[in-house]
Amino acid sequence: MRKGLAAAGVVALIAAGSAACGTAAAATPDVKVKKGLDKLSDEKALSLGLHFGGSADQIWSSLQGEDDFTKDDAALLAKLRVDLSLSAGKALKDVKEGDTSSGAFKISADGSGKKSLLELRSVDKKLYVRLDLKGFEALDTGTSSKKDLAELDKFLGSADDLPSSLGSVKAALNGDWVSIDPKAFGDFAKSMSKNAGGDSPLGALPDTSKGLDAKSQKQLVDGLRKALKDNAKFKDLGHHDGADHVQVTVPARQVAKELEASLGSLTKQIPDFKPSDLDDVPNKSVSLDVAVKGGKVSAITFDAAQLDDGAKGKLPIVLDVDTDADAVEAPSGAKTLNPQDIMGLIMYSFGGGPDSSSGSGSSDSSADDSLYS
Repeated sequence: MRKGLAAAGVVALIAAGSAACGTAAAATPDVKVKKGLDKLSDEKALSLGLHFGGSADQIWSSLQGEDDFTKDDAALLAKLRVDLSLSAGKALKDVKEGDTSSGAFKISADGSGKKSLLELRSVDKKLYVRLDLKGFEALDTGTSSKKDLAELDKFLGSADDLPSSLGSVKAALNGDWVSIDPKAFGDFAKSMSKNAGGDSPLGALPDTSKGLDAKSQKQLVDGLRKALKDNAKFKDLGHHDGADHVQVTVPARQVAKELEASLGSLTKQIPDFKPSDLDDVPNKSVSLDVAVKGGKVSAITFDAAQLDDGAKGKLPIVLDVDTDADAVEAPSGAKTLNPQDIMGLIMYSFGGGPDSSSGSGSSDSSADDSLYS
């Protein structure tokens, strides 16, 4: 099921990318679609929201019988939402290398997308993070126990007892905004691995200090254009629900393979991605419903059941397109979280906290100073 949903997400994102770069307009004579796509690239800010289009009961009806899939899982998927936002000081189509642009990524599970479990913002090449640890723990409907949640509550509650020198760690544990330097964390992880004579869990962190720059964005757009140029077929589905609808049909595996070849080294920035993963994409044509409302593309709907022969009903995944999104800005009051702060937390925890023999108060400060040095 997870492979099928991952493949569905890839197809949905390909569709979104084709919308952003105007690929579909080159493959169909439909004027309404062309104008709708062109208007997206004219915007200075754009937000994409990915979520399931059915209720918990509909998701359960479609996926019941999948390994370890429960009604609680269906209820979770019905509320899960992923949002991606982009903004710049000029129209997105005019952004060039060296221009300032910002981005944001958010995962939520409250159905509305208002309360985030994880939120990332990249502004002026600086990364801001906010994480709801308790919320993530509550998502585990299968293995978490009341004891696990109680221990997490106790751990998070102890954040207030941390010394002032670990204020950034305290903020992160409390779900407040912190800023980090991805390159610094990457260098720190490499140093840890070298000193330990082995691999470090942090060693896999990519250097995202430059973000997805203009050159990478162009490579992504060109890859999408090349992959879809001769493959997509379009069909007018008429007007309903306040929008004009167009069916876009593509050979899923062929498009995925051509996209991977076009992107080249850029695929290395995708976590845990292997070219062999594309073999899980079915070798058949799949269709998407593209909605155009008010002259702009407003939504793309994909039935994930097309990728899962075991599905017992439709499983729509919806990509909402919001052209009225606010510009992505840096959050106020974010504390800087350094790699040494994490080590400070570990040493503080092993030391037993303020009641340990190492003492508290001023001694905490001196211990942290020696750690930083």
